[in-house]
Amino acid sequence: MDQSAVLQSIHDGLMVVDAGGRIVLANPGYERIFGVSADKVVGRMLAEIEPTSVVLDVLRTAQAVVNQPTRVVSASVDIVTTVTPVREGDVVTGAVAVFRDATDIAALKELTTRYFAELQELRSRLLATDELTSGSPRMQRVLDLVQRVALVDSTVLLTGESGVGKERIAKLIHRLSPRVEGPFAAINCGAIPETLMESELFGHEKHSFTGAGPKGKAGLIEVADGGTLLLDEVGEMPLTLQVKLLRAIQEQTFLRVGGVKPVSTNVRFLAATNRDLQSMVKQRLFREDLFYRLNVVAIRIPPLRERREDVARLTQTFLDKYNTKYRRQTRLLPDVIGFFEKSCEWPGNIRELENVIERLVVSSSEVAIGMSDEVLVEYFGLGGEKRQSVVVNDVVSLREGREILERELIHRAVGRFGSGRSAAKVLGVDHSTVARKAKQYGIDLRDL
Repeated sequence: MDQSAVLQSIHDGLMVVDAGGRIVLANPGYERIFGVSADKVVGRMLAEIEPTSVVLDVLRTAQAVVNQPTRVVSASVDIVTTVTPVREGDVVTGAVAVFRDATDIAALKELTTRYFAELQELRSRLLATDELTSGSPRMQRVLDLVQRVALVDSTVLLTGESGVGKERIAKLIHRLSPRVEGPFAAINCGAIPETLMESELFGHEKHSFTGAGPKGKAGLIEVADGGTLLLDEVGEMPLTLQVKLLRAIQEQTFLRVGGVKPVSTNVRFLAATNRDLQSMVKQRLFREDLFYRLNVVAIRIPPLRERREDVARLTQTFLDKYNTKYRRQTRLLPDVIGFFEKSCEWPGNIRELENVIERLVVSSSEVAIGMSDEVLVEYFGLGGEKRQSVVVNDVVSLREGREILERELIHRAVGRFGSGRSAAKVLGVDHSTVARKAKQYGIDLRDL
């Protein structure tokens, strides 16, 4: 390869002078920065062109200068200069100067700052957890334990029903830990085919299997180096990979797929599952040694029905979230909050509650949502399949029985849903019918 062609290809400005200060080479980068043709400077004495040049100082002192800001008067340009003396034995025979336009450096610094800010924003979104303060004693004990275990590197097994917030707790542990500046990665062991699981978790060398890329790929354990890795739905992990995972946790080393050289990492492992791993161990569906390695600290997150004190707070949190996201001003009437707190079992837990709130914000036509809202009526089967039985304590005429039933239904509907119009929707009649019947039976709608 022609060395002259290499020097001419360098983007930064490059100048070479001999021991006497005569310019012997100037590349196109020099021409671009100083705005002068190389033909006009090569062969001339540098002192004639730039008497105060730092290059002349390096020739005199034989001491290199690194990244020195310099103002080139002749070119009216700010540059950053690095000059290195050229030696043959103990004799300085010249100097090589590299010039970089300060404008390029400022632009690079600005770009780096912007990318760093964007990275921090993405990081904060990744680690964001809805306000995990709790009014429930059970949940508060969980949060107290989380704060303690976050400070150490012990493996934590998070258990609980689907939707209770296991990943949120995992992110909180990372956020409170000394590893907070490191990465947080998660892999769902139940969502990735068994044939790809090993490659996703441990990575692979180039051309290690059909479809593998020419450069290989780092697995999530490598990606999480210096940080935290969450093994979500760990109970779904194939038995064939559990031995390899156990070694990675215990020894912090592993082999890539197709690799022969061990890879060392520094990762804190968290695991989450909604399955009973102890029962799986007895059924030989999960390795006992891996179970005990994961179960160093066990944290059970209670379902929402066991922490009803948190329902109203979570409801407001999600309401604020989706009002902001969709630019709405939806609010829930007190009877809806009460219904959520006392009457709903929430089998889907926090995930289900959040889903319902988002659906209400997006789908409801009213700003103030009551129990008569079509979304709630349809979702919870209000006035449909879940009808109350009518209890008859005595024999009366059909007309009198009908009046008693109408009076009771209107009284209850208006009292529960807050207005005659809302009650009419649930009862399946016009508002005028409810108003007329209420007047007939002496029900004052203003008092309910």
